[in-house]
Amino acid sequence: MKNEIKRTGTARKVGRPRAYTPEAKFEEYVEWVKANPRYSNKASAGEIIPVPTQRPLTLVGFCQFAKISRQNFYEYESREEFSDILTCVREAIEADQLEGALCGQYDSGIVARVLHLADRQDVTTNGKEITTATQPISVVLDPEAAKIIQSIGRRTVKE
Repeated sequence: MKNEIKRTGTARKVGRPRAYTPEAKFEEYVEWVKANPRYSNKASAGEIIPVPTQRPLTLVGFCQFAKISRQNFYEYESREEFSDILTCVREAIEADQLEGALCGQYDSGIVARVLHLADRQDVTTNGKEITTATQPISVVLDPEAAKIIQSIGRRTVKE
């Protein structure tokens, strides 16, 4: 019996009963995602045809489905009693996104941003801060060259 403590043969309810567990809500979300594809319109033979596209699992989508904020999700994930299951939920969502991107089902650039994946390489500074030298630049122009440049601007083309 969940949420009950046994005391000398009698059961007493403790705390507020939970309407659902995170595991059950996530399973409901996965089923809902499968049953509710997104549609994109494709043109074929002069007609616009709605084409079903599998909806990706997302943390934002799960939070909306469970009617909680992302902040609440992260707070629950930090609690010892929910940590394991909510970490598994987040990792299942990330695995779906990553696998979808790897097989071309989802846009890999967007998934990389959502999952904070980046291929960054510092090839110029070895991790050191870039400093700019502010030396004045002086240009010395030959007087003859200056006359030629000015004359080009005054010339007109005659046919």
